[in-house]
Formats: sequence, C-alpha cells, structure tokens
Amino acid sequence: MKAELYINKAFMQIKKGDIEGAVCSMKKVIELNDDEVSNVQAHCFLGEYYFVNQNYILAKEHLDYIMEQQEELENEYDDLLNDEIINANVLMELLEKYSLR
Repeated sequence: MKAELYINKAFMQIKKGDIEGAVCSMKKVIELNDDEVSNVQAHCFLGEYYFVNQNYILAKEHLDYIMEQQEELENEYDDLLNDEIINANVLMELLEKYSLR
C-alpha cells in the first residue's frame, strides 16, 4: 500500500474515532518514505498528536522534520502544504515559549 493510501486510511480511522489506528497508519507512511507530501502530512499529524498528549520530545521530533525543510517545501509544493507548515510553526512556537522541550 502506498503512503497516500495510508493517509486516506488514517483519515477514515480518525472519523471512526480510532486515533491509535490512525497513529499506526501515519507511522507506516513515514516508514514507507515514498511520497514527500504524505511524509509531511504524517509528521504534522504525529507532531500534533504527541503535543496534545504532552509527549513534547516526540512532538518536537516530528515538527522539526517539517521546520528543517520549510523553505524547500514552500518552494517545491507551493500552497499544498501550507496548513502543515503553519501548524508546525505554531506548535514549535508554543514548545519554545513554554519550554516544553
């Protein structure tokens, strides 16, 4: 199954309330590493998930993945990943502001 299919599966799992299943699906996307857009979406989801669940170390790892490539992602994918980049920036600012690292 390609990464994009796992992204779709994760969104269906979220709709059904199976958050843990969605987390597993997003981890599979990262493991496959065959689609940059899907990777960024998965890292963003996992960063948000770990942030909300107060696992700030793992949240930062996933958000760093996006932040380190921000300029390249903005240039290469234009507006496609805007939401993910904005979310990563906001969460990283919160982590830094409240020293939640």
